[in-house]
Amino acid sequence: MPRVTERGRRRAAGQIERRLLRGVRGSVLAVTAAVQFGLCLPELVRSSARYDPLWLEVAGFALLVGVTLVAAIFVVRGRGVPPAVRWVCVGLVLVAVVAASSAAPSHRIPDAANWSFGLVGWYGVLLLFDLPLGYLGAFLGANLALAVVQAVVADLPGPRTMASMALSAVSIYGFQFAFGLVVHAVRRVAVRASEAAEEEERIRTEEAVADHTHLDHQRRYAALLGTTVPLLVGLGYGSLDPSDQDTRRRCAHEAARMRRLFAESDDVSDRLLHELRAVIDVAERHEVTVQLAVRGEPTDLPKEVRRELIDAVTAVLSAASSAVVATPEQVRVTVVRTPEQVRVSAVGDVQGEPPPEFEFRHVEVNRVAKGNRLWVETVWRLGTPSRSR
Repeated sequence: MPRVTERGRRRAAGQIERRLLRGVRGSVLAVTAAVQFGLCLPELVRSSARYDPLWLEVAGFALLVGVTLVAAIFVVRGRGVPPAVRWVCVGLVLVAVVAASSAAPSHRIPDAANWSFGLVGWYGVLLLFDLPLGYLGAFLGANLALAVVQAVVADLPGPRTMASMALSAVSIYGFQFAFGLVVHAVRRVAVRASEAAEEEERIRTEEAVADHTHLDHQRRYAALLGTTVPLLVGLGYGSLDPSDQDTRRRCAHEAARMRRLFAESDDVSDRLLHELRAVIDVAERHEVTVQLAVRGEPTDLPKEVRRELIDAVTAVLSAASSAVVATPEQVRVTVVRTPEQVRVSAVGDVQGEPPPEFEFRHVEVNRVAKGNRLWVETVWRLGTPSRSR
């Protein structure tokens, strides 16, 4: 069964959200850079003689350029600005605004030389992109309060000037806050699109798992149809003798195979050992003592390889389970796993006719029989052709 993790589904569904958010971040960055270099920089050059001191105004502008470059690095990488970097940049923006406005010739908001007032809001939209709108509102309010305090301290304006300043502030910050609303609306659309894509992917995954499970059940039934069903029919109609050694061996073998097939659907970390223990459990119920030795770390093997690795061992355990003797039989099962190969072997005493030869596609089979003693080993090698003998 395909194992699709929640993390994998979220990764596939999140592509839409990431693309939309990356586009919005790029747009906000482009607007901020265009305002700074297209509108503010020419005003800084034209009014350079009015600033006192000029270096403080240039320093403020340079700080904002540095923040733009930092934000651009994360936008190009398709990521949001990390929280630690975000708040450092917000602090640098406030410092730059204080420096630029302190050196400005006039603290009146309509004055073109006071270019930082109209620019700072775009940095708020850029840096506070992933936060609720309250953060942007607080950022704009703090800058507005700073501008009002500087204007009042420098020269208390008259009512007409105050009204003009208020109109300019509402126009500039109102537009920037509205742009922030649009950005957050697009972000909500991106999140909803991601959730819808994730739900669609989840439904497709469930359908694929259901189809695969149904097909796997059909394959399991087909695998048992040629061996288990004739055995049950023979026992039901009396054509097979339950006390016959060969019949007992066949029954034990089919019971172990069914247990292994049922164990294949279990979600465990070590599937090979889990399925092998299911086979061993059937033998132990028939009073067979099984000693299991395991070496090496679990290896992720295909289902067909696990089946062939265990099937020959199942035959040995089944032959030992069907024996009618006074003392319990003992079978030793060994599993050795290395990065290059996996070996599963079983050795024990079998009564009557030994299990038939094995012909497998994926694993190599070694078999040695001496009297009633039978040793069988299956080997799967990584990256080498399989052969049977």
